[in-house]
Amino acid sequence: MNKKAASLSILALLCVTTLFVFSQTSSQFPEMDKNGKPVLPHPMPHLVYSPTDLAHSGVALPASIGGATPNTSIIRVGDATKMTVFVSCTQNVDLVVNVYTADDQGQSSPNFTVYNSYVIATGVVSGAQQAFIASELAPNVTSGTLQIPVRLPQLAVSFFEKNDTAVAGTCTDRLIVGY
Repeated sequence: MNKKAASLSILALLCVTTLFVFSQTSSQFPEMDKNGKPVLPHPMPHLVYSPTDLAHSGVALPASIGGATPNTSIIRVGDATKMTVFVSCTQNVDLVVNVYTADDQGQSSPNFTVYNSYVIATGVVSGAQQAFIASELAPNVTSGTLQIPVRLPQLAVSFFEKNDTAVAGTCTDRLIVGY
């Protein structure tokens, strides 16, 4: 082998080694959750759930005090640090959150069981309103009287509204979850 071919071989080997070293994403260990499993990165720091995602667009609110809308879809929020529920109803309501536990079978599709339901706020006036829930900050609402100071983390949640008056109406919900 001549000297020029040896030099090119060494140069090529150095380039391949350099590319291999810099192609590694990180030398840091991944962040672990409370169960010792790696926390997967989210595509955005916030996930937005539309009324369609929540199956809660223009749902009926019965014409009786305490009559309730159906629950929204169950949303996994195990590693969330904050969330804002956007509630828009045609009359005054009480906003309620269901908190869930789950079995350990099939991590991708566990069986969720309602642990408890908590009234977040009572007397939320008709129109577009917000309820903010977080891990560090105290919960707050833009309308109504704050009731139970629900905090994160929770495994999974869903929401529903209870009629505060005896008038039938509709409710639509949206949700933004922050990580």
